Amino acid sequence: MLDITVLEVASYYPAPFCARILASLGAKVIKIETPAGEPTRAFEEIFAVFNLGKDILRVDLKTEEGKKKFFELVERADVIVEGLRPGVTKKLGIDYESTSKVNPGIIYCSITAFGQRTKLARFPAHDLNVLGLVGILEICGKGEIYDPNIQFSDLTASLMAVIAILSALIERERTGLGKRIDISMLRSSIFSLPVHVTSILNSSALLSVLIRNPAYGIYRTKDGYITLGIVAEEHFWRRLCEILELKFDFGLTSAIENFERVREELAKKIGSFTTKEIIEKLRFADVPAFEVFSLKEIEKVEELLGEKLVEEVNFGGKRFKLVKPPW
Repeated sequence: MLDITVLEVASYYPAPFCARILASLGAKVIKIETPAGEPTRAFEEIFAVFNLGKDILRVDLKTEEGKKKFFELVERADVIVEGLRPGVTKKLGIDYESTSKVNPGIIYCSITAFGQRTKLARFPAHDLNVLGLVGILEICGKGEIYDPNIQFSDLTASLMAVIAILSALIERERTGLGKRIDISMLRSSIFSLPVHVTSILNSSALLSVLIRNPAYGIYRTKDGYITLGIVAEEHFWRRLCEILELKFDFGLTSAIENFERVREELAKKIGSFTTKEIIEKLRFADVPAFEVFSLKEIEKVEELLGEKLVEEVNFGGKRFKLVKPPW
């Protein structure tokens, strides 16, 4: 478990989630909140999931008293995670240069939309703005522009920040020195899509194979949906054809080349079964296929796994259901 102290100066998602992950790994996290409180307090369960396990202090960093309190904490802290717009920490006098003078071993991580020094650094942006810029909205829509309604760039930035912070902590064990870390949502999100991005940048056929692979997709049943997950495994394809009595006399590569025809046949065959029936049949054949559930049915996934995914926690005097960390 991490025996470190983290100061968080942020609101919304990227930096608070980074600090929440560190807290779940054992770090002591002190969240510095403005006197007015951060906007996500309007949604108690959202505030809980991003701030569970933290000590929360309301400090006005615009006052000398507040700044004094902050620097008292900096003296014995290991990490600062901040998510303010570039230039704001400098204006407040709590930037890396100022804090590292007080604590040379401080690891100072900034998470912003576009990084600290890019041409776009000064512009405000949220997750959707970033996903549109780097082409992820087009990927989600398979050529059309589509909002996936997930905070992909926010939360990939959180994860990249955690990795960089842990790396800096290991390096500090050797050097005794802190580090300045600059994480951008844009670079985090595009780095987290290696297959799609590399395929597009190098004009590879791989992406079209993923998009137009009839054995890798979502299919409707009599009473719901299932997912088929055959990427490039010929043995899975042969088993699928055998168990569903499909009369295709060709391999998966040819199936991809005949996408419309194969997809239509598969849809017709799968659609003739209930979800339970088709899953039992495909599982018997050892084909990667699973039900499509709603998040409201997460207990069904827990039942299938045989382990709990959700726990009830106390936060702010109330009980909330939150997903457990994956470790």
